[in-house]
Parts: sequence; C-alpha cells; structure tokens
Amino acid sequence: MMTTLTLNGKKLQASPGDNLFDLAQSAFIAVPSSCKKQGKCKECVVEIRSGEELLSAKTPEEKHLNHAYRLSCRTVIEKPGTLEVTTLKRADIRIQDKGTVRLKDELTDPAVTKEGATVFLDGSPIDETDGAILGLTLDIGTTTVVARLIDIEKATVISSASFENPQRYAGTNVMSRIAYDTEVGKKELKRVFTEHLSDIITSLTDRPENIYEVVVGGNTTMRDLFFGLDVYSIGQKPYQSVTEKMLQNGEKASTSLAATGKKMRLPVHSGARIYGLPVIGGHVGADTAAALLAIDLMEEDRTVVLMDIGTNTEILIGNKNRVLAASSPSGPSFEGGGISCGMPALTGAVETVKIENDQPVYQTIGNAEPTGICGSGLIDLMSELLRVDKINMLGRFEDEADRYYLNKERNVFIDENDINLLAQAKGANVAALKILFKRYGIRPDEIDVFYLAGGFGNHIDIEACIRIGLLPDLPVDRFKKIGNAAIEGLSDVLLSKTKREQLEEFVKSVEQVNLESDPDFFDHFVDGCMFGKIV
Repeated sequence: MMTTLTLNGKKLQASPGDNLFDLAQSAFIAVPSSCKKQGKCKECVVEIRSGEELLSAKTPEEKHLNHAYRLSCRTVIEKPGTLEVTTLKRADIRIQDKGTVRLKDELTDPAVTKEGATVFLDGSPIDETDGAILGLTLDIGTTTVVARLIDIEKATVISSASFENPQRYAGTNVMSRIAYDTEVGKKELKRVFTEHLSDIITSLTDRPENIYEVVVGGNTTMRDLFFGLDVYSIGQKPYQSVTEKMLQNGEKASTSLAATGKKMRLPVHSGARIYGLPVIGGHVGADTAAALLAIDLMEEDRTVVLMDIGTNTEILIGNKNRVLAASSPSGPSFEGGGISCGMPALTGAVETVKIENDQPVYQTIGNAEPTGICGSGLIDLMSELLRVDKINMLGRFEDEADRYYLNKERNVFIDENDINLLAQAKGANVAALKILFKRYGIRPDEIDVFYLAGGFGNHIDIEACIRIGLLPDLPVDRFKKIGNAAIEGLSDVLLSKTKREQLEEFVKSVEQVNLESDPDFFDHFVDGCMFGKIV
C-alpha cells in the first residue's frame, strides 16, 4: 500500500522504505544539506505536521530535535497512510510588492556613496558599477525576521520580506537557542540562518552583488548567533554578550559588530560591510537600540515609554537625559505558545473577539474558518470574558465551566490553564513596568507618550489591554502604535553615519534594570497576574 505525502503543499505517492530527503529531491523541493545525507550537518530539518506514526524511529543524530521535527535524510516512511511534511527552507516567506517607498526627503550621510561608476565605503573605493547602490536592513527576531532592500542614493525601499526564523527547530525562545548552540553544535544555527537568508536576498534583487552594506538588529542572542559569536554567557548571570565584556575590559569601544560579506558568506558584494548595531545590555538588544532611534529618543524632551511585547518584552522609559531599560521574560503565551488553541497570526487565526447577547462574535485572519487564536484575539477574548463577568479577577470561570468555546464545532476554545499562562505573562510585564516607574521616580499618569512597538503591539486593542491590566490605565490617545520600529531605526542607521555614531554613544548611557533583584518583583508579579485595571 502507498503513502500519500503532502510535502510543501505538493502531493506525492510514496512507498515504505522511501527516504524523505530523496522524496523532496524527486519533487524538485530543495532541502539544505552540506554532508551528503550523512546526518552530520543537521541542516535538512523538516517539520512533521501530521502522520508522525508512519515514520521510522529517531536516530541518534536527531536526539536534539523535539517530536515535530526530523532530519529528512535520516527519516524513512515505514507504514502506509497520510503524511504531511514541510521543509524549513524558505518557510512562510512573504515578499511585499516591489515598489518605492520614500524613507527620507533628502539623502543625509550614508557610509556607501557613489561618484560616477565608483562605489565608496567610508570614502574608500570598493567597486565599479552601472547599477544602483543597495543596502539591506535585517531585523532578526526569535520568531520572525524582517528584511528590507534599500536604494541608498534615492533613500527608498525597493522591496522587503518577512519570514519565519529557520532556527525555530532549536526552540521557541532565546534560552533554548543558547542551549542548542552550546550543547549540540557550534555555528550550526548560524549556517542554517545564513543559507536561508541567502535565498531571501536573491529573492529580493537580481543584483545582490550591488548590496554594499547590511545593517543588522535583533535581540542580543539572535544578533550574536548571526555573527557566529559564543552566546553561552548571555544565558548565564549577569546575562552579557561577549561584546559587553569586551567593552567593559577596554578591548572594544562599542558592543557593535562588523564583518565583510565574504566572511559572512552572503551573496552580497564580497567587500560589503555587515554591521551589527550595539546592544543596550543583557537581553535588551540591538533591535531595541534601533527602535529608540526610530522614535528619536536621543532628542526627546518628554518622558516616554517604549514597550515591545513578545517572548521577551523589552521596555524603555525616559528621554534624552536619562533612560532605563529592562527585559521581561514574559514567555510565548501572547504569541500563542503553550495555549490550547494558540497559534501565530496566520490565516484562520481568530484576531478580534466581542461577546454580544452572550454569544462570541469574532473575526479571523483571511476570513477563513477558525483554526486557533492569535495574540490579539487572546487579549480580546480575556477582556470580553472579564467585561461580561464570565471570569473573575483570578481568571476563574464564574459558571464553573472548564472552558469557553469560540467555535465548538471546530473545537476552538480557551480554558483556565490557558488563562493562567496568559496571566503569568501579563504579570511579568506589569512587574517590569511598575519597577521601572518606581526606579525612574514617575507615576504612570505622568507619561507623555506610551509607544507600542512590534507586530503584536500593532494589532492589540488598547482598551482591552487596559481592561485586563496589561497596560496602565491611561487615556487611549497617549498610546501610539509604531509597528516594527526596529526596521525603521535600522534604515536610519544605513542612511546616516551621524546617527550611527550618536547611537553607539547613547546606548552606553542607558541604565539597565535587573528586575529579579528588585525586592518588590514577586509582589508586583502576583498583583499583575490579577485581571483588572492597573494604576
């Protein structure tokens, strides 16, 4: 009997004994590999969506992978049935329509310039070309990566892409990535990411050799993995990058990083500079440094908050005179991780919820049938359950039910364990805010602007967040959603050496706050787990 295999959406017929790697090749689906199917490079990872029971047992080379992932070269079909598999290579890439989006009204002082056909980097000739001089900005998130191709002379965005970080098989959070890099294979995660990024770059332009500078941001772990640094120290107290230690020891003038395109093995100009923004400190990384540039914090007289809610929530508070920073380990719950019906913001995810006449009314992404609930939908749902008194301040159902269904037929629901996980994620963020307000010596109502950065912050309902106590009880007009501020700040750095130099100095003055060392952290955390408005 045959096995029906769906591989990246393609339907194939397979027989017992067939190897997944060979089947992919027969369907002209590229799977990364550099060890000729020996199980050594560990690059040919695939995700088993369904039918895991049809496959051979895991080999010793796969012991580092959880049940959803396999090395395709080690995996053989043993039983007939229905199997669905996806490769990690080029997964979920979304390239925006190519066009021109103006970033600046006029060109400032980029590091890459052109006179006639000669291209200069920091004033030194690097190439001759009849084409445009291009730059790439790269925001490396633990879950999602965003790339933007820029015409430097015109200061315009030519094209951009977002895609799932291909390192996800090594864990959903930075600590698991650190453990993997330390215990399983040095530089493996770097190789996997570099190969994937190389495909993205060639998808964005047919002249990748005309990319003369790549500006990179990301949390501290993602940035350092990209550059091939040892990330072990980021996972151990006092949670520092090796670049921070070098700065403290006088071995470096900044925590920024630089390498050439050739050294990084990217399909850009061999002499291109790959520049990594400085980190602020610990888990408050280069993406947050880029974001503070995007909101002009270095020039700000008002007192503002910048908050990027995610698996690690980064928070800044202050102005040009003083800035405090902290990272809150809030976990993946608000991104759907660990939630019974939680999922990323993909087609079929419930993204908004209202309860009307005791019935749920919801909207899904793509107007598709509901398959789960993404972060914004989870916040809406908790807010509505609280508003109509279906849950109490402790997150317990008032009617003694064990779950609440959005769609019973499709089994989309939330239960008390889910609410508890979300409450803990909320509690960590609330504790961080309260400690920062206390350290700064300011009340929440004295904040002039409260910026919400990141994709998650861009889609949440402010009033729902206030009702459940995720955000302070401030007038809604004080909150400002700014989307991916990191990619905007990275673009500023690409187009201005002056801003780059100013940022390098400014981040050194930012005061890091260790939340766990605050004597009130646990009390704030417990209070933050309650559902209701916070002051």
